[in-house]
Amino acid sequence: MSDTSGASRPRAGPMRAAAGRVVDSVRVSERRRVAVVVGVPFLFWLVVELAANLGILPLVAAAVLGAFLYTRGTAQDTLAAGAYGTGLLAVGVAAVQLYQSVAGGSTEALADTVARLAGWPLTGVVLIVLGAWLHGADL
Repeated sequence: MSDTSGASRPRAGPMRAAAGRVVDSVRVSERRRVAVVVGVPFLFWLVVELAANLGILPLVAAAVLGAFLYTRGTAQDTLAAGAYGTGLLAVGVAAVQLYQSVAGGSTEALADTVARLAGWPLTGVVLIVLGAWLHGADL
């Protein structure tokens, strides 16, 4: 007799269990998914606005991220896109700031600029990996 209760599935680790709880709480209603669609771009804009002087660029990037998140069909896809979309934008913010520093003729040494900006791409890569994992996870 075969067991169809799911006992043959791999045991969920703490990260998978936590991600499952977050996805389930967003999945409850469309209102919560829309809160993610609005909240993630707003937080991205707020952090970039407070940390970098990039003019209107963060606002445009946040609006595009919000539109991208709104087109995702499920709560899990929305959360995954929020993570890897924000990660890609964080890497882009670092690239723009590095370009501005070099092209603007900054007196700061290039190594100092890279060290100062290292947090953006590192955070971006972590978010990209998290988003890719969340996208492929069976939650």
